[in-house]
Amino acid sequence: MPSRKILVPLFAAALCASAVLVAPAASAGEQAFKAVAAVRKLIASGEVPAGSRLTLGFKQGNMNAFLGNDLALQKEWESLTGIVLDVLIVPQQPIRETLRSTPDIDIAVARNHEYPDLLADGLITEVGPFMAEYGYRFDDNANDGYIRPELQSRVGERTVAIPADGDVVLLYLRRDLMDDAQEQAAFRKAYGRPLAVPKTWAEYEELVRFFHRPAQGLYGVAEERDEEGAWMNWMPRFLSSAAPHAELFDEQMRPRLTTPGAVAATESYVALVKYSPPGITDPGRNYNFTLPLFAQGKAFATLNTIAGARMFNSEGSTVRGKFVAVSLPGTRVDNRIVRQNTLIYGNNLVIPRSARNARLAFLYAMWLTDPDVSTRSIGVAGGFADPYRWNHLRDARVRKIYTPETLETFGAEWAVTQPAGTGLRGDALYLAALDRNLTAAARGEIGAQEAMSRTATEWEQITEKLGRAEQIRQWAEFRRQFGKRQ
Repeated sequence: MPSRKILVPLFAAALCASAVLVAPAASAGEQAFKAVAAVRKLIASGEVPAGSRLTLGFKQGNMNAFLGNDLALQKEWESLTGIVLDVLIVPQQPIRETLRSTPDIDIAVARNHEYPDLLADGLITEVGPFMAEYGYRFDDNANDGYIRPELQSRVGERTVAIPADGDVVLLYLRRDLMDDAQEQAAFRKAYGRPLAVPKTWAEYEELVRFFHRPAQGLYGVAEERDEEGAWMNWMPRFLSSAAPHAELFDEQMRPRLTTPGAVAATESYVALVKYSPPGITDPGRNYNFTLPLFAQGKAFATLNTIAGARMFNSEGSTVRGKFVAVSLPGTRVDNRIVRQNTLIYGNNLVIPRSARNARLAFLYAMWLTDPDVSTRSIGVAGGFADPYRWNHLRDARVRKIYTPETLETFGAEWAVTQPAGTGLRGDALYLAALDRNLTAAARGEIGAQEAMSRTATEWEQITEKLGRAEQIRQWAEFRRQFGKRQ
């Protein structure tokens, strides 16, 4: 059981059933006002006792973003509603394990690809009924709507999460090196083309090969090759290997991992190891290893979410003002370049099936993700939550943290972003097999073809164990989410 840290607001002791609650803050929007009004109605009716408590299961990195600087957002919520927030710091592990071992959580964070398993295991509840009851919908308007809420909140047609984090993949490059006249001349001489942002994964590999200079303290790339998240850096390569996009299975759930495109994606994933820092495939060498290397100016390129820009643009970063975030490369298919992105990580809000105060948890989540309240949340320095509403991209505080150029790239990538993971019950099993074999290939233990063949065999076994008919049904649902914004 993880340790609990209770955060008590300065005025919590003064709240009681007869307390007069303050008016909503001026920087809260209609969504937040509706949530506060609904909570007050529940209290007035006696359905919810005044001074009730919500237990939040947050990772350490969520604390600043969701509770605010100096707990400002927590204090505001408590003063508006009288509902006290207790915070349970949960470990950095799949939320599935936490929810199994810790039943007294009212709201928690979950990664996008975790939803199918959480739902299948009965660990989270659908929020769709609450949306209908309180008159909410996940508006995606270009002014202040959620960005691609259908990818962030659903399993098939079932709404199971409230979007609270935007984690598409971006490519970060050293702009100062690419703008250098001597580097440009040397690159043209070596490759017969201008030194430019890569359009394909093959061009990307040429770039990192060119800038790989370990004797000078510069590695070509610092992409994660840790087993736990291997699929995250492989999936965009795979998805772009066929037009309009590659698919993990056919209609009968037979893996499509031994196709030439899938093998080429794996070869691309493996090839960059030779241009990476020593030990890149060692256990635990995740973003905590790769992002600091780029921030210290020790790598030419890296892949990560927009969260990387927080670090690279911060005071003390060696590459501040020297990096650029660009769209992911693609693959040339039938004389055109196919580009695809996907959601990775993600710290979105889910309500455990065991929650004691599920209705309050939902209303808190809608208050927190209101266009105005959430902008104050995203604008907190040092938080894990990244932009997930369109108005976040235009806010001065947010633009200062991430840079306007990075936010522009981030916004554009959502048009080619596909759903996370496999979309299936058993997602953790499928991805663990893929991660394991990708890592074996990255370490030189097996070849790319063998890695894909082994994964395909293991995936067939998983499908048979879980029941092919049901997996086929879920896969058909998941496939319908692809390509809607092409």
